[in-house]
Amino acid sequence: MNAAGVLEKGSSKFRLQNYAVFAYNICRQYNIRLKTVWIPRCLNNVADLISKMIDYEDYSVQHWFFQLAMEVSGLVPNFDRFANNWNTKCANFNSLAYCVGSKGTNAFNYSWGGNAKNWLFPPPRLIMQSVLHLEKCKGVGLLLIPQWKSAVFYPLLMEYAQTKCLKNRWIFAGKNVFSKGMDNTSCFGPEFTGKVELWYLDFNT
Repeated sequence: MNAAGVLEKGSSKFRLQNYAVFAYNICRQYNIRLKTVWIPRCLNNVADLISKMIDYEDYSVQHWFFQLAMEVSGLVPNFDRFANNWNTKCANFNSLAYCVGSKGTNAFNYSWGGNAKNWLFPPPRLIMQSVLHLEKCKGVGLLLIPQWKSAVFYPLLMEYAQTKCLKNRWIFAGKNVFSKGMDNTSCFGPEFTGKVELWYLDFNT
């Protein structure tokens, strides 16, 4: 409500007045007619809900590691299934909540098959769901996981290692592989000391 009022009438506060003048100059330069309106929260439920959605699992891998993954596997992903507009590794991506450029929210709502070559770095709690969805869609992808042998997903995932769907598997040191996201306390960051595994899965054959 305050922002709408400042842009419409200006402000006696120097900082806010500068913002109003800045916006006015942009509108004048590009011949834009701007009409600001305050919408009560009760009439704007969708935008209000989206504004409160924060992805605390938005950690990602550093660019050098993504390049290494493509080099060793020979696969160039064209779809990042767990990303947002600032950490995606591909032009096409799915996100937890709507953001600029997203091809859709909740990757499991979409097919990972067809021409998609998927980059999969899901939160640990979604690793097995990701593998099962890739299998269901008869998709191809690179799956990155922490080498946590005591985690519930690990023995289940190892069953796939005995099948033809696993084209190859690589193990790397995890130091400096990850970039932190919104959650500064996450273990996925440059200081990660464990090992990581890269799985090349192909359910298309």
